[in-house]
Amino acid sequence: MALAPEDTYNVQRMKETPEQKWKRVQAQVQDGILNAYPNPERRGCPDGAGILALARRSAQFDDTIEDDPQWKHVTHCSPCYAQYLETFKAVRLQTPVASAE
Repeated sequence: MALAPEDTYNVQRMKETPEQKWKRVQAQVQDGILNAYPNPERRGCPDGAGILALARRSAQFDDTIEDDPQWKHVTHCSPCYAQYLETFKAVRLQTPVASAE
């Protein structure tokens, strides 16, 4: 007896490692932000330097970013979030990961 497609999907998800689950959920959240908040007029958007500053703070695991009005805008503006993700990737490639010694 073959499994229904939804059962196959659930079996695959049960076999996920925690890292795979994190990546899947992260991708779903990012996709939601990238599509849910169009802002074609780019109202209230920070400039490139503001996005870069947020990306650097995020790469340094700065928890105070959550209270930053620019961060709140970026997470509710699809174009800014797309720019942030690209900038964050570039910053992460330049920033060595701190060891947990």
